[in-house]
Amino acid sequence: MGSIRTRRALSTAAALAVTGTALLAGAGTAFAADSLHINISESNLTLPKAVNGTAGTKTLHVEVAHDQQGHIPSATLTVDVSGLAGVADVVWPATCTHTATVGTCKISHVDDLGSGQPPTELAIGLKADPKAADGAQGTLDLKATAPGVDSYEVPQTVTVGSGADLTIQQLSAVHHAKVGSTLSAPIQWSNTGNETSPSTVLTLETMAGLDFKQHYSNCKYGKPTGDLVSVRAVCTINTPIAPGQSLRLADPVQVGVTSEAWYTLLTASVLPPGAQADAAVAGGSGYTSGTGPALTAEAVTTSSLHANTADINPEDSYTELDVYADNHAHFSAVGGSARGAKGQTVAVTVGMRNNGPALIYDRSGGEAVDALKVAFPAGTTVTKVPDGCELAPKGATAGHGPYECNSNYAQGPGYQVLYTFRVRLDATLSNARGSARLTNFMSDYIGGPVTFPWDNSTSGYTAPIVFNGTSRSGGSPSTSASASASASPSSATTGSSSGPDGGSLAATGGGSDTGALVGAGAAAVALGAGALVLTRRRKGGHA
Repeated sequence: MGSIRTRRALSTAAALAVTGTALLAGAGTAFAADSLHINISESNLTLPKAVNGTAGTKTLHVEVAHDQQGHIPSATLTVDVSGLAGVADVVWPATCTHTATVGTCKISHVDDLGSGQPPTELAIGLKADPKAADGAQGTLDLKATAPGVDSYEVPQTVTVGSGADLTIQQLSAVHHAKVGSTLSAPIQWSNTGNETSPSTVLTLETMAGLDFKQHYSNCKYGKPTGDLVSVRAVCTINTPIAPGQSLRLADPVQVGVTSEAWYTLLTASVLPPGAQADAAVAGGSGYTSGTGPALTAEAVTTSSLHANTADINPEDSYTELDVYADNHAHFSAVGGSARGAKGQTVAVTVGMRNNGPALIYDRSGGEAVDALKVAFPAGTTVTKVPDGCELAPKGATAGHGPYECNSNYAQGPGYQVLYTFRVRLDATLSNARGSARLTNFMSDYIGGPVTFPWDNSTSGYTAPIVFNGTSRSGGSPSTSASASASASPSSATTGSSSGPDGGSLAATGGGSDTGALVGAGAAAVALGAGALVLTRRRKGGHA
């Protein structure tokens, strides 16, 4: 995840989409003009070469959106296909009129990027010119315009090629999944290319919150890896799939919902055997074969057979089962304390943690997960800021803060990150208090208290930072003055960490001065109210 400054530079539109008003107007912020955007699901589309003068049609899915909050009643998409002469023919949708090589298409109700609404989609059909040879390439140009809004123009390259094109059927999301339940993924795929694949390499991957219920004998399973505790399975299904044919699993893949589920997913991709499939599953280690029955597929349609091991459009070979569970996780701040005389410099460690039970995964890149705002009392000066922390964007001064610190985009139960500041005591202090407080991108912009859709309690979101405390509240030890510096975050740690002088740094979780919070209530949280959605895919997913 990028720095806090990088996250705040996303776009003014994101803030407006959340607040509904220009909250920062008059604060010296320069707002960019509203602009249209074009999103094309199929990047660098390859069309299957015609066989006996007949070519299959592929679809270019085009979406138009805009930056600012609200909607635009309509926009115009101009499509110039003159660059496709001799390469591809166009199948114009009903909403377009065309003269020669230029189509004019009306787009109704253009939403903003952060609206959460599905954008209006235009489907443009393309098929290879019957005389086009393998490798033939052309370009179509798309331009979106609307009154009072900056236009947007983008070229799209189209290539003609031969090969299998395994296209997987998209899976529907599951909402309100119960911990302990079992979900089924009925996977089906088709060959929309012009040659046959002799078999299919099916790659499945779960993240924390889902477990494979069956380990098939023709699948190899990797070890849990990464922040998302992903487990990959690579299965080989030895059933040829010819052009125009579809296969489906004889029995759906089943996954169990575990206590770590909040937003989680199962991904599936299909490729012919060979270099592409090998590259797709590269990087795994410690694969072991399953011991259960074989995973098999059955034909939905039949056609003639050819031989091929290349997929000409691997982008459409992927789907995922998005799972939103009735579950929760509780976050808390970690406070700290230190002792020292006037003129001395002390180390103070603060942080934040996920007390579980769910793993929290913010797909948008981390804008909605917790950040930590750290404020120090009068009479102190920060002399060393740890990596991962920087001055807060509003009302901060160097040496005095407040400062904001990053956390990870994926936080499993027990995740904790700690940051050590070096602080000089400029006055004689007694029980002087600052604070470590949870915040995030959204709450910073709206100026309101931080909330998280996975957490039904705000208890412990603020924890104290105490200098020369008059009591040993919570039993947390204090650090003594030290001349050495420590400024590195300790990611995904638990418990206390060693200070720069080898002593124990205080780590007081929660705001009650009674130590770490270890859980929260069990009420289900409202789903879908969390992360900012700044980009869209044709298939909807979590931010």
